[in-house]
Amino acid sequence: MSVGIVSALLSFGSPVGNVVGPIAEKQKVPHINFFASDMRVADGVYNFVNYTPPYNDAKLFVKEAQKRGIKNIILFEVQDNPGAAAITQALEKEIKGTDIKIVANKKFNTGTRDFRTLVSETKNIPADAYVLQASSPELEILYKQMREMDIKTPVTSIETFEFSSELSLFEGSWYISAADPREWFVNEYTKTYNDSPKFGAANGYDSLNIIVNAIEKVGDGKTVPTREQIREAIQNTKSFDGALGENLKFDTDGVLASDAVVRIVKDGKSVTISR
Repeated sequence: MSVGIVSALLSFGSPVGNVVGPIAEKQKVPHINFFASDMRVADGVYNFVNYTPPYNDAKLFVKEAQKRGIKNIILFEVQDNPGAAAITQALEKEIKGTDIKIVANKKFNTGTRDFRTLVSETKNIPADAYVLQASSPELEILYKQMREMDIKTPVTSIETFEFSSELSLFEGSWYISAADPREWFVNEYTKTYNDSPKFGAANGYDSLNIIVNAIEKVGDGKTVPTREQIREAIQNTKSFDGALGENLKFDTDGVLASDAVVRIVKDGKSVTISR
């Protein structure tokens, strides 16, 4: 990747961020990732993450699970995705000292199509909920095979239902998701594209505008500011009014930590029920 004339970078997701981050740090190019659950993407002084962090997801998951009387959970986790791993680690940390326990943790790799053996190993383990940390199509295949094997235990997830190609499968299920965009952003996006905003769209919108604002703040309108000037302006972002809220800013670790929300699948659509 050539970064000779690049003033700043945007990237999407943990896998991409983990590749771009070290390069951006070495080349001293300001870099914002707007969809990484793996907070290591923000390592270094030139890397930033604008996304709901796993510790906020996990904290709200525990709160909602306790509210619903959920104590024993069975976790199915894709193990070759750094974002999913970060969420699981945050959940394991957050449940310590609570009455919630992970009574079984079944790991698999992307590309798995037969979950029957793993599912059978959990069939006789009492649980209040299955937590499905899988991407599509593994998510849908896993769920269908569970139901085919007569497992009727409720299912939930942290974010993964957002990526389902068959969301109606999870009708009535609650789950934790990243921050909601503000109403004005939803309205403007829908008006422009005749569709509701995709997951992470508001994060991308804000990240681009944060970079633009940083350049405008330190530039003179004639020459492009240095990368160091842009990086410093991004780090010092305060009271940014964006699609995800007001008074947004990066913490000392380079993370813009938006809040998680609780959603439920209703009539085949995702609906926020609490924050």
